Amino acid sequence: MGAPSLPADLAVRLERQFGTATVRQIEKACAGDRLPTLRVNTLKTDDAAIMERLRQNGVQYERVPGIPHALFIRNRQEKFLLDHPLCLEGKVYLQGIASMLPPLVLDPKPGETVLDLCAAPGSKTSQIAALMQNRGKIVACEDNDIRFQKLLHTLNLQSASAVDPRHMDASLLHHEMPEAFDRVLADVPCSAEGRICLSDPRSYRFWSQKNVVANAKLQRRLLRSAVRCLKPGGILVYSTCTLAPEEDEDMMAWLLAEFPELKTADFDLPVADFRRTKGRGTYVLPSERHEGFFVAKFQKAASPDQS
Repeated sequence: MGAPSLPADLAVRLERQFGTATVRQIEKACAGDRLPTLRVNTLKTDDAAIMERLRQNGVQYERVPGIPHALFIRNRQEKFLLDHPLCLEGKVYLQGIASMLPPLVLDPKPGETVLDLCAAPGSKTSQIAALMQNRGKIVACEDNDIRFQKLLHTLNLQSASAVDPRHMDASLLHHEMPEAFDRVLADVPCSAEGRICLSDPRSYRFWSQKNVVANAKLQRRLLRSAVRCLKPGGILVYSTCTLAPEEDEDMMAWLLAEFPELKTADFDLPVADFRRTKGRGTYVLPSERHEGFFVAKFQKAASPDQS
């Protein structure tokens, strides 16, 4: 029995997108285990205190280059870390690098009003709260009952007091809060191709082109609300953990055609293996250090009295 491989239809499409050599790199990245990564919760502590505590406990770590407050853990598994008092006290959060980057691209400022469109389980929401130093307002939407409870647990544990959690369908929020937000993070449900782990068939068992199309339909519904919730002059960040063009660069093209008041905005990423699209979105390919994902940034045109 050979080594597990990507679903055949997916491998063919990825080869068309990125080339044969890159598909082999993607398969290799999806086959191996990655080091766990922690984000220090600066609402409760600081990097120096966490690193000292880890040293006392014999936990080996290194900083993640370019990502503030992020640590690779070299000699412990996720189960150990989840059960560690630092996690149980909410002083650190077990979070992948791919999850940490969209809030950094969003770049929220203290005192702003921010929307996290699809917030559970709260990793990015609590990171946004930390970036804003709990100053301002963050509306965090989640319509699934179980996932909403997970969101509430995370926010409470992380002391993210600036967050207003909403148990609702975010595609309807624009009726209640039109043009209310300085920044919107639309980290949307997707086909999760970037999170495939070949040793765990559950991570790709349900992959299909039909699922890609269904997710794209949901994403368009959510993005319509996201843009309508955004203030003139505001910033929208769109991100997925998939490599499917229908959910990524094609979604960018649809969004810009549907909302001509949007324009793309530049941003940098502290990762090595990425592919810029013609529309200025970015694919980040899976690697031995992080999952694959896509991110794009937009700015809404200012109103005449702002210009």
